[in-house]
Amino acid sequence: MVTAALRLFALLLALHASFDARGAEPAARVNPSRPGSVSAPAATGASPSGAIPTTKIGGVEYVSVADVATRLSLRLATFERGRRVTLTGPSGRAELENDSRDITVNGLRVFLGDPVLDAGRQLYVSRIDFERCLTPMLRPGFGVPQRRELKTVVLDPGHGGRDNGTSVNEKTYALDVARRARRLLEASGYRVILTRDSDVFLELGQRAEIANTNRADLFVSIHFNAVPNDSRTSGVEVFTFAPRAQHSAEWWSLKRKDDPHLELTEMPVNRFDHWSVILAHTIHRRFVTDLKAYDRGKKIAHWGVLRSLECPGVLIECGFLTSSAEAKKIATSDYRQKLAVAVANGIRDYATLVDPPRGKSAASSARGPRPVKAAN
Repeated sequence: MVTAALRLFALLLALHASFDARGAEPAARVNPSRPGSVSAPAATGASPSGAIPTTKIGGVEYVSVADVATRLSLRLATFERGRRVTLTGPSGRAELENDSRDITVNGLRVFLGDPVLDAGRQLYVSRIDFERCLTPMLRPGFGVPQRRELKTVVLDPGHGGRDNGTSVNEKTYALDVARRARRLLEASGYRVILTRDSDVFLELGQRAEIANTNRADLFVSIHFNAVPNDSRTSGVEVFTFAPRAQHSAEWWSLKRKDDPHLELTEMPVNRFDHWSVILAHTIHRRFVTDLKAYDRGKKIAHWGVLRSLECPGVLIECGFLTSSAEAKKIATSDYRQKLAVAVANGIRDYATLVDPPRGKSAASSARGPRPVKAAN
């Protein structure tokens, strides 16, 4: 069991990239919340698993970063009088800062579901973020049932038919990238299913149903982004479905009081949050390091296309069609091929974590499979 766990998280040694895009988010997009001061919390005892103590802050269960480090066998270092901390282990490194949801994990930008808070002169993260964000990224496979070997991949080209998306080009480009990624993954031996292979309209629930009916091992919904009257905003985003009782990144950005999309019960896809986050992380890493795309972060949202999935699933935004520079690249078949290669390689990286090649050491698994090369 220990060997299997080591193999599972060893690949993320390769995810420890030097890229760190911490530029300010454009106003139209998601910004970390900046809550007011927090009074010292009252302890509420142990978590349901009994593994780590929890503390209620503002009605949300939090755990100390020090306890997270102990639980996950990570090295904790503090800076700026405890305002900023790092967590480092065999599979990577996380950087957290007080009063922010915007953190860095293995050189990639990640938005937590709740802000890091200082209470009692030490930093805390929400229990949900500890369990369903930090753990899968820093200790993939830790404390969860092992996934079966990856065999069936469902790719979902967003929109279609009467639904153009951000523009008529989004549905066309999404289908093109999905078809290119399918060819690459089929060449690697995977069974690949597209939710649509032509310009047809599908309801969101139908897309998840296709994945569930075909017993998909993972699901990737492919999209392109847009901001009206903004030709400068660019970059990539990767989303997983928000865990129960956590707000979406958009809610934090708009600073709303009410959240009509907040889920107070677990959705089917939430059973796979751990593995969805790992899949998001591997594709995210390929987008940022291989394509050199601006990193807008890994985020959470209540996307309807992911809600009913019976497998790990992510939604990816491959760039902005409203960006004068990025749209020009996306319009070329060469760049769409590079996008497809990044998606395919991210999926293959995930597959190595789910089922490390037999007969290979943890170190060789950490280097990952040989990447697919771009070719038109």
